Amino acid sequence: MKVYFHFNEKPLLIFRMPVLTKVLYLTLNVNIHLLVFPPKEKINGHKGANSYIRLGESMGVNKGYKTGIRDNWFVIPSIKLSDALFISRNNLYPRLILNEAKAYATDTMHRVFMKKDTIKNTFIASFYNSLSLAFSKIVGRSYGGGVLELMPSKAEKILLPYQTENAELLATIDKMMRDKKSIDEILKITNKQILKDGYGFTDKEIKIADSVVFI
Repeated sequence: MKVYFHFNEKPLLIFRMPVLTKVLYLTLNVNIHLLVFPPKEKINGHKGANSYIRLGESMGVNKGYKTGIRDNWFVIPSIKLSDALFISRNNLYPRLILNEAKAYATDTMHRVFMKKDTIKNTFIASFYNSLSLAFSKIVGRSYGGGVLELMPSKAEKILLPYQTENAELLATIDKMMRDKKSIDEILKITNKQILKDGYGFTDKEIKIADSVVFI
């Protein structure tokens, strides 16, 4: 099966901006717990919880932007586990990450929810090609120092050349990233299968996309 679509078309995902939570770090082999408080009226009789909340207030945690706009500053309004995570601000290149760790996202990541017919490994692998990364640069916003920001409304405009055969690339992509290989080394492998073999792109067309990626 071959499909060519924007992020907001079938076979699909839905972007939701996450609220501020603690992140379960993907790269560390440790257990990190998320402390979740119920509404204030349900913890009035709990000395330990109230003591902890007062400690936060003494540190000014309740005066932050995200905590300041909540009814109860210590209650996280939305806690959901997503299928994948999309980093909103990037220095080298955007990253779409399969959430095998069942990690909760902070507001530095976008949560990605895939519909049931989407093959997760295929979806993730299909992002890593020069066309998708070029569109990331086009629709994203660049800051000083080379930081690229992609908000959900912009990220959904990225073209993603989805095809089931791409799933076999994910293990290679993952290993190369962990080995700190450069993105151009990764693209030499993925472009051949995803763009050339999968969609008939010529070397010249891929080079045009690369010229945007490596500005």
